[in-house]
This record gives sequence, C-alpha cells and structure tokens, in this order.
Amino acid sequence: MEKCPQCDQDRIPGEAFCDSCGHKYTTPSDPQAQPDPQAQPDPQAQPDPQSESLEEYEKDYVARVIPDDAETDSTSEPETGDDGGDNTKGGYIDLPVWHTGLNGRKFFEDNPITFGRSDTAGFFEHAEDNTKVSRKQFTMFKESDDYYIEDGVTSVQDKPSGNHTTVNGKDITGKGKVELNDGDTIGIATVLDVTFRMS
Repeated sequence: MEKCPQCDQDRIPGEAFCDSCGHKYTTPSDPQAQPDPQAQPDPQAQPDPQSESLEEYEKDYVARVIPDDAETDSTSEPETGDDGGDNTKGGYIDLPVWHTGLNGRKFFEDNPITFGRSDTAGFFEHAEDNTKVSRKQFTMFKESDDYYIEDGVTSVQDKPSGNHTTVNGKDITGKGKVELNDGDTIGIATVLDVTFRMS
C-alpha cells in the first residue's frame, strides 16, 4: 500500500490528501486498479515524461521533508529537534516543552497542510487533554513570504475544529484565513498554546 511521504501513514485509496497530516499526493489513487503480479514490463515502452516529473517531484519532496541520517539523529523526527538545531528555514509552529522534555516544530509549506491531534500527542501533562484537540484542528500554509492559519473548511480540512482555535486570544474558527506574525500565540482547543515563529 502506498505511504504518505510526510507522515508514513497508509494512503486511503481514492484520497488526494493524507487523512493523517493533510499532505497532497502528486499522483491520483485509483482504488479500482490493482497491479497484476504476473504482468511483465514492456521493454519497448517509453517512460511517460509527465510521470517522470511527478516522480522527481516526489523524490525532491521526500528529500526536503526527511533529512539524511548523517544530518540528524535517527531516533528523532525532522520536526522535533531537541534545541531547534536543524537547518530548516521559514515559519513554524513552536510546541512548548512539558514535563516529558519534548519540544518540536511543524514548518509551514506552500501547499496547505493540517495541524491537529497527532501533532500535539505527547505535549500534554495529562494525556486526556489531547483528545480535546481535533484530528484536523487548523490549516496552515505559506503564500509568497507570508504565513497563514485557517480553522474552517479548506482544501485539506473538511470542517472547523470542535473546540476552536484562537490567535492572540481572538477566535478565528470559521472566519477565513488569518495572517500570522512572528511571536503570535495560537490557542488550541483551550488546552494548549503554541507560538508562531520565523527562522
């Protein structure tokens, strides 16, 4: 089964976006088409130039999202450095340090991605607080050099969060995209405050 290059979750057949992290797949998924294990490749067939470019894009994307083993500790994920010492640049959500000693970052991308319960798991003193965070709490994306957040219906989020999102104390749920500035506080479901940062 095809895996998401961002979060390594199984792709749901027919879906254009990852159900876990919101990553937009570059190739369509045909739930009806099953590869024939007996089929032999045609040696005369020429590669499709469009599929080659999609494959190149996917390789480039994976190379950007998943760092080389030489650059990072193999036990850590690219968004959860212990001191933010990775070389990634741009806007990111800075998750706080709790009694667990965890801290992490989720970087914005040009294509919309979601932030939700899987991103906050492990950052609560009481694990049950994480259940108050929606599976898809809000959408985050970059346009030109500006960074935006939206809690509502987007291309990767099918409904607003259940317990709302705030920016600097102002409820943004269902109110369209909101531009973020360095140091803005994002309130998640009244149980967690994170900070927008630019590196």
